[in-house]
Amino acid sequence: MSLASLLHACWACSRLLALALLVESKHAIASDCTRPTDPGGAHGYSYGSAEVKSFGSSTVLVWYVTAGVHAVNAQSTRSDAIPDDVVEVAEVTTAAFAKYLELGYRAPISDVSHPECGANGGDGRLDVYLVRMQGADGMTAIDLGRCSERGSAVFCASFILAQANFAAQYPNASTGIRTVLPHELFHVFQNAYDSGLDRFWAEGTAQWAVKTLDPSLTDLERNLPAFFAQPSRALDAPANGVTTAFLYGSAIWPVFLSQRYGGRIVRAILEREAEEGGSSLASADAVLADEQTSLSREFARFAAWNAATGARADAGGYEDAASYPMVPVKELGPVPIHDVSSGLASFYYHAQVSAPMQIALETDSTRNVGTLVPLENDVARVDRATPLPAQLLAEGIIVVSGITSNKTDAPFTLSLTPLSSPTAADASGCALSREPSQVSSQAFVSSLLLLLSFSRRRRSGAKRCRGRAAECIAELEAELRRR
Repeated sequence: MSLASLLHACWACSRLLALALLVESKHAIASDCTRPTDPGGAHGYSYGSAEVKSFGSSTVLVWYVTAGVHAVNAQSTRSDAIPDDVVEVAEVTTAAFAKYLELGYRAPISDVSHPECGANGGDGRLDVYLVRMQGADGMTAIDLGRCSERGSAVFCASFILAQANFAAQYPNASTGIRTVLPHELFHVFQNAYDSGLDRFWAEGTAQWAVKTLDPSLTDLERNLPAFFAQPSRALDAPANGVTTAFLYGSAIWPVFLSQRYGGRIVRAILEREAEEGGSSLASADAVLADEQTSLSREFARFAAWNAATGARADAGGYEDAASYPMVPVKELGPVPIHDVSSGLASFYYHAQVSAPMQIALETDSTRNVGTLVPLENDVARVDRATPLPAQLLAEGIIVVSGITSNKTDAPFTLSLTPLSSPTAADASGCALSREPSQVSSQAFVSSLLLLLSFSRRRRSGAKRCRGRAAECIAELEAELRRR
């Protein structure tokens, strides 16, 4: 069974349960087609008896009140007295809406469908309700009554709940608006593909999208430490407890993919999931296959890039690697290390030797792979990364990566062993690993035939040993094996 098929099978068995249990989260909340403007409110947010006002554009409509618990900052520099924060929410959301369309994303599902469902803001524009949020600064609500199915994908109309006053949580209201509204809006666009996206992919790509729109914002970097601090946690590990920062920090995965293959790959993965079903990882594997690679291969490369950040950053990895945190690294010495991976996770080890050593990884190669990232002057050379087994000449970081979404234990053993050394050498430096009498004529002929297939530079090695063939055959055979 292919990796994509396995991922799809594992995902499909829990799909209906996941949709049935769609509850309030940072990503999305299930709605029964009510809004804060309704008498009973929605999801614990109600404008009550306060006068409700609105302001918007041709695509976005912002709802707000200037009195009561959900009041916005009423300060205005406009002749019509519309609060400046409300205007900026409308402008930022409208601009992001246009940009996502320009990048080729599907337009959000209109909430004018299924008018019997309930409130929809009066028209088909995207509705944004400014309220005093309870613990979050924004969330996207799904109108379950306005959903449709295509295969295993469920796409739905949505609306946004956002903080009425961002100044209390961000350096200023403008920073909060530019950070939160494009993020929540990307969830609205995601819901036009599949409202049941894996949470790590939903949150990670929303963070990536905001950074793409406005590189000056630093919310993506702010959440990376939580992700980099837990490399042995599977990329798609189910959320438990307070995991928002890890989910947001998983934005580094779409950052990696987009820097490798361009931003179009994020849209391509969403499209594949909407058209063919399956998990976000299965869809990524299928899209990467179109690029003549695979999820397994790219995750191992991703893990290597994550070894080259912060003080270890090099030109071979992320564009902004120097500003990213560093993964925790254990020391690998003469005693082998035994550990266990589970799913798409990574383990990092540092080793430094005074003489060349062999790095070996004992594991199920369908579950784990190893990579050596050499260190030169404390810089991780991802451009010179090599798969294990490999020779460590001086110093390096060894990365062991899980390459399957299967969450069963995958034990591995990592070890350093001395390289085989020559038993003796003559004055010209040829190794003597066997006596002349032990060299058969067949081996001699075989070695000469192989030597003839070498380039001119390699044939020069044979000239240096002319007249001493028996003594040098061992060295030449060893050289052939190395090359």
